[in-house]
Amino acid sequence: MRKKGSYKTVQIQRVDLATLLAAIVGRVIVAIDVAKEAMVAGFADAVGRVTALVRFSHPSETRLFLELLCAMRDANREVEVAMEPTGVYGDSLRYQLELRSFPVFRVDAKRCHDAAFLLDGVASQHDAKACTLIAHLHGHRISARWRGRSVVEMQARALVDEHVLSSDPLEKLQGRLEAMTAAHWPELNAAVDRRTSWYLHLLAEYPGPESVADNLGAALDLLRRKTRGRASHTGIAAVVTGAAETLGTPISNEQRELLQTTARRILAMRAQAEDVETRMRALCASNLALARVADAVGPAAAIAIFAFLGDPSQYSSAAALQKAAGLNLREKSSGKLQGPLHITKRGPKQVRHYLYLASLRLILESPIVRAWAEARRSFAPGTKRKALVAIMRKLIRAIFHVARGDRFDASKLFDVRRLDLPSVDAPRTSELLVA
Repeated sequence: MRKKGSYKTVQIQRVDLATLLAAIVGRVIVAIDVAKEAMVAGFADAVGRVTALVRFSHPSETRLFLELLCAMRDANREVEVAMEPTGVYGDSLRYQLELRSFPVFRVDAKRCHDAAFLLDGVASQHDAKACTLIAHLHGHRISARWRGRSVVEMQARALVDEHVLSSDPLEKLQGRLEAMTAAHWPELNAAVDRRTSWYLHLLAEYPGPESVADNLGAALDLLRRKTRGRASHTGIAAVVTGAAETLGTPISNEQRELLQTTARRILAMRAQAEDVETRMRALCASNLALARVADAVGPAAAIAIFAFLGDPSQYSSAAALQKAAGLNLREKSSGKLQGPLHITKRGPKQVRHYLYLASLRLILESPIVRAWAEARRSFAPGTKRKALVAIMRKLIRAIFHVARGDRFDASKLFDVRRLDLPSVDAPRTSELLVA
């Protein structure tokens, strides 16, 4: 246990290399607490005992820090660097370390958090103590070599981030548009399928039922073009024709302009999202492992898995991939108290989001998956999410084998002998999407 007051740091310019090397015998562990600017580095021996804590400002003093590490190596000392995966603030420093051929190791942030009390009997955390914890954990080999990201993984991450830039505000704008039309044209809301775009084109040109009623012929012509002649067969024409008799509240000029602007922005954002999805499909087609996973869970989920978890085929086991996705189970039981099992949610939430959607699609499209889900007690009304999470856990383990070349087969996920499989493969959509 460390002594009280043992977290004193010194500025990088005041470090004396000879004194520092004299205090450390053999291999040198450099533990870095990453920050936006104010970084702290701990210099420790081979078992993780920190002898000096150094602070430096990034990027203005980073070169001094790198020169210090190079000088240590020139003095015939083996130098290892350990860091936490703290967002993107440490990426540039890690890149410079790898350029200089320093081995960089990754220490899990949750392990550092949980070990805070064990180190000195105090649960507090600060930069200097974080360095001490990182050095201690790495000294006991509770770390892993930092793996560089491949070109495909970086491309996938960029596509996912770009998709979020359009999809997140798109969802908010669609909710706002629905609220406006509910007040001013409720009949339109009742006839709209949000996956279609005809109503967006209509509102972008003729915002509000009064504008549609005043330009009825032109509005119907617009709908025929946008629906490729199907407007009269879907009941859309009846809604538009009855615009003059709407039950909605009158709309002002300012509200009409807002309605029109919102519809136009939604159309533009949908076009951006579709462009990103097209490039996602193209990336999946260009990479064999990505294509295999995309065949099982769809292009968007495959891209998200590669972006946040890396190539599934590079994991040591299916269980390791499941753990990285935060879908492994945790238990809290003691004595007679047997607590329920929950997933850890330790991995990136974006992966679980796309796997959730992929599981819904599997229930709709695969009679085997649907039969297994409906046979579970957790698929009762109000608790379907548990069954979906169970499918997600099976699906992520299957992806490990699919990425290595196996063909995805839903029958291998379950014991089909116990399932009451239907004689027809037509999916039933009622109540399956209610979580």
